[in-house]
Amino acid sequence: MSDFVGPLDWEGPLRALAGRHQVLAAEVSDPRDAELPAVGFLALVDPETGRRIEVQTAKPRVREAFSAAATGSRADVAAAIRRAGADHLVLSTDRDWVRDIVGYVASKRRVRQ
Repeated sequence: MSDFVGPLDWEGPLRALAGRHQVLAAEVSDPRDAELPAVGFLALVDPETGRRIEVQTAKPRVREAFSAAATGSRADVAAAIRRAGADHLVLSTDRDWVRDIVGYVASKRRVRQ
């Protein structure tokens, strides 16, 4: 269970694990992580380098680029999990995660029967 934010350096170990076991990668996501609100200037700091930039979030082009990058990142995670041979379940903070888990288990049961 992870938010899978950051480098995809977990793909190899996940592949090794999935080669021997049935693995479910549960991704926790928050829809607010995929959108940048129009709040004016926003100071962002890269936690690895300490580099600081200011972006004008009132510009639609900036918000669209942020959303596209977030969507691309989620697609990269999904592809890496598929390549590793693990199942993938996305749990969202704006949904009932218990219902989503029950739905996932029920769908797996139907496939096996």
